[in-house]
Amino acid sequence: MKAEINAIERLLKAGKSKVQRNQIWEQICAENGVGQVIGREIHFTPLDKQRLREYVVAEYRLDPQFDSRAVGRMDMARQDASEKLSRDSVFGRLIVLATAGTASVRVSGESTKTSQGSVLSVRLECLDIDHLQSRNLVIIENGGLMPYWADLRLPEYWKDSVILYRGHRENARSVSEIARNQPAEKLAWFYDFDPAGQALALDQGRGCTLVPEKWRELGRHTPFNQPKTHRNQSTALKRLKGRATGELLAIAKYMESEELALMQEHMVLRHEPLTALLLMAGPQPSV
Repeated sequence: MKAEINAIERLLKAGKSKVQRNQIWEQICAENGVGQVIGREIHFTPLDKQRLREYVVAEYRLDPQFDSRAVGRMDMARQDASEKLSRDSVFGRLIVLATAGTASVRVSGESTKTSQGSVLSVRLECLDIDHLQSRNLVIIENGGLMPYWADLRLPEYWKDSVILYRGHRENARSVSEIARNQPAEKLAWFYDFDPAGQALALDQGRGCTLVPEKWRELGRHTPFNQPKTHRNQSTALKRLKGRATGELLAIAKYMESEELALMQEHMVLRHEPLTALLLMAGPQPSV
């Protein structure tokens, strides 16, 4: 396991998008359903790398990308003469969110909502976390969906929710902290509807996972299904089937039989109605 962590840490800290193909990396990729083999190399998308980061955080409670320089330039300026030593991007530490329905957030003491097609970027210290904990919170995996948050067909209970991007680099750590403190009955996750995505949702251990309401009507011949992606996630499927219960276990078995792998973008673009499944026992929202 240490070899896996070290390999992922080297990839993320170096900012690389490819590695030499070897047994360790083949095992990592199979476990998480990431990477594309090109010759003797394995190439990763930004989403692949974020999934690897989340995998290590969930399994080992370690952040493979965090080190003493993973701070903003203003913070670094307090520590070092050259603020540009920070590896942070200009907006990398900002929390990216939107408000659906009647939901709102409090920023610097003022109530704020977003219009359709817009998002809000906020410094963590300016966001009223206590107020946020009284709201339904939906955390989505793909930041590219954020400008299209109004196209999510959320379940009735979740229509009035704060939509929060789970972060990509520096801000991912802040979002993890927010999620840990959010009441479970007011927390939902939206991942890809494939074995790797639902295994990651299950890794969160609390709240709900949002999946297509009519998942039984989807199949291997659904136009936007990606069976090749599904076949690359055999280890993630095994992990999901070994830990899921109830309807999520039924979904895992159905995914296997139909080779299902549906990306968030396609579900949102086609206005697929979503339903919420509990990830663990606890206070039950009217999902």
